[in-house]
Amino acid sequence: MVDNPGVADPSTKPDGATNDRTAAFWDERHRTAKGEAHDNFLRHPLIQAYISLRAFGQIVGHLDVVAAELQSRTEPGDQILSVGCGPAGKERALAKKLPDRQFVAIDISPETVARAAAEIHAEGLHNLSLALGDFNDLQLESGRYRAILGLGAIHHVEALESFWTACANGLTADGVLLAQEFVGPNRFQWTDAQVAAGDAALRDLVPDHHKVHHQQIRRTPVDVMLALDPSEAVRSRDILPTCRDAGFTIEGYASAGCALLQPVLMYQIDTFDPSNWEHNHVLSSLFREEDRRMRAGELEDDFAMFVARPPR
Repeated sequence: MVDNPGVADPSTKPDGATNDRTAAFWDERHRTAKGEAHDNFLRHPLIQAYISLRAFGQIVGHLDVVAAELQSRTEPGDQILSVGCGPAGKERALAKKLPDRQFVAIDISPETVARAAAEIHAEGLHNLSLALGDFNDLQLESGRYRAILGLGAIHHVEALESFWTACANGLTADGVLLAQEFVGPNRFQWTDAQVAAGDAALRDLVPDHHKVHHQQIRRTPVDVMLALDPSEAVRSRDILPTCRDAGFTIEGYASAGCALLQPVLMYQIDTFDPSNWEHNHVLSSLFREEDRRMRAGELEDDFAMFVARPPR
C-alpha cells in the first residue's frame, strides 16, 4: 500500500543528480540479502548484546525497545512516521507488534519502495503504508504524527536544520521523536583517537586470521564515499547539536558506544563465528577496551539512542 504522508514531491529536489545517485545506490544495496548485510558489523548477535547491555542494562531487542516506547507514548489510532525505511523490515515488525497504530514510512529509493509496498500488500499488513520521499526536502502536514522514528536513517540527512523544522511541524503538540542512530564522525572520518585506539586493538587484541580487510585503521577517502553514496554519514556528528539548536529537548539518551568496534570490525565481522567462543573472547576483549577508553574520556559514542520532544 502506497500512501502520501505529506512529504515533498520527490521530483522537486535540491540536488537531483546527488539524490538520483543516492537512490540508485540504495536500490542496488537493498536488492539482495548479501547487499543488505554489506559492512554492517551490528548484525553480530554478541555486538547486539553488548549495545543492549550498554544502553539498557539488559539484553533486549532494539526494536522491542522502540515498540515499548511507542506503546507508552502513543494511543490506538495514532499515526507514526518512519523516515528512510529502505525495505521497511523494521517498520513491518513494529506494525505487527502494534496493530492498532497507523505507520507511514518513506524512502528515496523508488525500486525499493515499490517492491516493499507489494510485499506489504501481499502480507495483508493494513496499518503500514509506504511513500517515496526525500527527507532533505521534507514537508509534513502540521500536527499529523504522534511519533516520528529515525531508525538508522537520520545520519543520511544533509539538510538537518530544515529536517528538524519539518519534524517539529509534523508532530502533534505532545508528539515525540525516537531515534537509534549513528552519531559518529561525518563520513566515517575517524578521529585521531579512534585511529590510535583501533590500531592498538588490532595489534594487541585481534588475531591475524580476523584481519582479512585491514590491519590498521584507514579513513575512507571522502571522494570515494561521495562516488558510492553521497548521503552516508553526511552530517552524522551534527545530528544531536542541530536537534537541540532546533529547539528539541533531549529527554532521554542511551549510549551505544562502538567508537572502537566499528573501525576495527567493519568488513571483518564475518570472520567472527557467534558459536566459536575463541572468537567471542576476542570480541569481549574489544568490548572491555572500548568501555575503558570511553570511561577515560578518550572516545565518544558513535551510536546512540535518544528521545526528543519538539519545541512547544
